[in-house]
Amino acid sequence: MIDRRIGRRLFRKYLFLILLPVTITLLVSNAISIYFSYKEIGSGLASLQHEKALTAAFAIEQSLGQIVQRLGDATRPPRDVELQRIQLLTFMRQTPAVSDVVHVYSSDNEKVHVPRDGVLRGYGNTHFAELAIRDAKCDQPWVGTVYFRTSYPNIAVSYPQITVAVRSCGADASVTAAEVELKFIWDFLSRIKIGNKGKVYVVDTGGLLIADPDIGLVLARTYLDELPHVKAATETRDAAQPAMLSRDLAGRGILVTFAPIKLVNWSVFVEQPMSELYEKLNASLARTALHLLAGLVISAVVALALAQHFTGRDKHRREH
Repeated sequence: MIDRRIGRRLFRKYLFLILLPVTITLLVSNAISIYFSYKEIGSGLASLQHEKALTAAFAIEQSLGQIVQRLGDATRPPRDVELQRIQLLTFMRQTPAVSDVVHVYSSDNEKVHVPRDGVLRGYGNTHFAELAIRDAKCDQPWVGTVYFRTSYPNIAVSYPQITVAVRSCGADASVTAAEVELKFIWDFLSRIKIGNKGKVYVVDTGGLLIADPDIGLVLARTYLDELPHVKAATETRDAAQPAMLSRDLAGRGILVTFAPIKLVNWSVFVEQPMSELYEKLNASLARTALHLLAGLVISAVVALALAQHFTGRDKHRREH
């Protein structure tokens, strides 16, 4: 009985002496590991998101720039109405994102209009081009604000569109304007994957959502101008902006970065829920818990072995 009490005291003594330094060592080393894991995971996600934001912004700007360039190529002086109609029709067929195009000769306000159905006609419904006709400058691309208009007959859904235009510098100073549907941006963004729950979307200069994996948000004409990261993007156009912590429409925490589309003054946002970042940190915490448990078990085994060893030696000494 006495030997058992002595053994238990020795076991507790050695367990404490062994477990304390082991636990402190494991806690300190794993705390350092978790800290650097958090920094590494956050930095890695931020870099990846920023790279994807820049890539998306560049691709969208290139696509819009190509539309503007083709639009300018479709205007060929000197004045030739029939040739102009053929060129506009060719431009329409080569540029699927364009739903309507019109060329206006400023000298007599004559118009050559080619709508989506491809039927060549003279004057048509060209209200989309009115601002462009008034404001477009010589050899400078003109891009209007985003608006919604139904482009397909018998379909009530209204998709976001913009008007782009170019004005020639000749004596006639004619204007060619095209109505561009922004659905092509959605198709491009849908191919970009950000983790399991992340997403990429585009917001115009007024905070209007114009491209998002959730098409319902776009069609509902959702404004994100009150979100902190959208406000930050509005205030600065620095492409080197780091990722920031923000919140989404549902109030959930997100890690988000953005890149400007300079041609149209829009912003591409790439966001990922903080829950995904925490999932990876939780894995690190689980590993820490396993290390501590393993240290406890090993310490207990060593303490028990030492206690039995010294109890046995003491018993042997008393017997002799």
